[in-house]
Amino acid sequence: MKKHSFEFPADQLGRPGAVKAYRGNKNDYVTPVADLSGMAELLTNTPLQAIEVYSQFGQDRLGAVLIDRAQGWAYSDRSGTLFIEESEDNNSWTASHSVAVKGGVLTASGWVCLTKRYYRFRFENGDKKQSEFVLYQSVGTGGAAASSYTDVIFHEDAAETGEGIIFKAGTWKKLLVEITGTAESSQVAFWGRSISGKNVPIRGIRSDDGTSAAGTSGTEEVWTFDIAGFKEIVMEIKSISGGSLSVKGTAFS
Repeated sequence: MKKHSFEFPADQLGRPGAVKAYRGNKNDYVTPVADLSGMAELLTNTPLQAIEVYSQFGQDRLGAVLIDRAQGWAYSDRSGTLFIEESEDNNSWTASHSVAVKGGVLTASGWVCLTKRYYRFRFENGDKKQSEFVLYQSVGTGGAAASSYTDVIFHEDAAETGEGIIFKAGTWKKLLVEITGTAESSQVAFWGRSISGKNVPIRGIRSDDGTSAAGTSGTEEVWTFDIAGFKEIVMEIKSISGGSLSVKGTAFS
C-alpha cells in the first residue's frame, strides 16, 4: 500500500494545523495535514484556560490526495467538547460531529465522513483551567475503508434537564441509543431536525419488546431509530429526579 505523508505547518502561536499554500503563489489550496495511513498525529498539547477554545486552521481536502474522512482523539484533565466542523468557503463553519470529553478519559470521535471542501477540529474547554490537554487527528482516503459506524454521547451522568450534545446525522441511516442511570424518575424525548431546524418527534423501537415511541421514562433500555434524511438528532432530558442519566448511541449505515 502506498503511503502519503504531509507536513504539519504551524500557526502564529506555533501550534500545528495552520494552512499553507503548496502550489506556487496560488493560495486557494492548502497542504493537507496528517498521515493518510490513519496514524494519529498531534495537533496541540497546550492546556487551555477556562472556557478557552482551540480551533484548528481550516484544512483543504483537495490536496494531492482527496481526504474523505477524519477522526480525532482528545485527552484533558477537565471536561470539554470536541467538534469536527466543515465549511465550503473556509469561513462559515458547521459541526458535522461532536463528542463530550470527560475529564481524565481519552475520548475518540470515531471516523466522520467529510462532504464539504474544508474541515477542522475544534475543542471547547469547560469552566475549569486545564493542566493536561492533547488533541490528535487522523485522516483517510478511500471510502470503502472507512468505518461503518460512529459513537456519540448525548448525555453523560446528567442530573439536570436539557438537550445535551446534538448529533449531526450527516449520511448515517440508523441509530442505536442506550439509556442508563440511577434516576428514580425521568423523561427523555426523541427529536429529529430537518431543514427547518425545528424539533420533530421521531419514533424509536425498543429492543426488548418492539415498543414504538417518541420518548421514554425508563432506564436500562436500548432503542433503534431510522435517521436517514435528518440533519440533527436530539435526545432531550425533559425531566429528571433522584439520580442521573447517561444517553449514548452508535450511528451506522
